[in-house]
Amino acid sequence: MNLINAAATFVGEAQTETGVRCMEMKIPAQGTKAIEVPVFLIPTRSSGETFVPEAYEKGCTILFTGRLYPCKTDNRMYVAPTQPLQTVPNNTVLNQVSLAGGVGFIAEERREDLFNCGLLCQAPPQKLIGHTWDDSLPFRLEAWGDDAARMRKFLYKGRQIALTASLRFETWNSKDGPRAAYKIRIRSGQYSFFGKNKANANPVQIQQQDPVKSEPEPALATVIPKPIDKGDEIPF
Repeated sequence: MNLINAAATFVGEAQTETGVRCMEMKIPAQGTKAIEVPVFLIPTRSSGETFVPEAYEKGCTILFTGRLYPCKTDNRMYVAPTQPLQTVPNNTVLNQVSLAGGVGFIAEERREDLFNCGLLCQAPPQKLIGHTWDDSLPFRLEAWGDDAARMRKFLYKGRQIALTASLRFETWNSKDGPRAAYKIRIRSGQYSFFGKNKANANPVQIQQQDPVKSEPEPALATVIPKPIDKGDEIPF
């Protein structure tokens, strides 16, 4: 699973590295420290006749649903629409990402209230941006507070997770110059783990509460004991 539902401001027409026409969009910032999230829509059969950049006025708000394709070479986040595009009122706010895959790495811990890891997802091929069936799409996950504590306790390399989150964009200055990166900000309690827990962890299964509409509070976990089979391999 790899989908985004978002409402974004149309910036204008752009091109991929190979010269394919695309639409530059910016998802409005949500939160005091957040900044606008640039994404680039590519033409698909599903978007059909609605993918006509010159038909939209710059500054209008467009609602889209599609698959995310992070690109390492130009550090852009491309979106392949899975439904027709449509204009909506400019005050429409929507930034929802749904992902499922396996944990590729656990980042070095630098602070107790923050957890970072990498998630590998699969998606249909997109020749326009050089993605093939053999590629795994890498996403950087970020969790804070109680969610960070749960992730630290129950996640490990190879474990499967499904989640609902928001797409974030960060910029900073390094010794090598300006840098930027996309992150998937995990929403409080909106995730599920699959597979066995670590052998040295208590045998528990997390069941998250139903998602709430805005600024949800951390969900309570229901703990259900079950025996551990130490002989099984950890699935990836």
